[in-house]
Amino acid sequence: MDYHDIRLKIVLQDSGGDSISSTNEVTTTWETEMTDCNVHAWFKVFESVLAAVGFRSDVIMRGACELAFNETRDPLLMQKVAFDYDLKMVEHISNEGESETTKS
Repeated sequence: MDYHDIRLKIVLQDSGGDSISSTNEVTTTWETEMTDCNVHAWFKVFESVLAAVGFRSDVIMRGACELAFNETRDPLLMQKVAFDYDLKMVEHISNEGESETTKS
């Protein structure tokens, strides 16, 4: 795959016509020159897609967190990601609100 010419086409349809069979079609094309097709670049593209269809920034961020931190994920991988981004997981907070890793 030539990473310099990645094209993403999304067709959004709604029932803004007179009936459900009479839809308005909106076509939006996102084009990017991705020289490094890493996961961060893809998430940036999909963030712009979600924003374009009306999702608020906080909802997009919550969706990303839910994707990373949920019961289907390996707990050790979630802990690693939390550490990489300086996040505290609930499992690491004591009843007093103190981080388990900073207790003496």
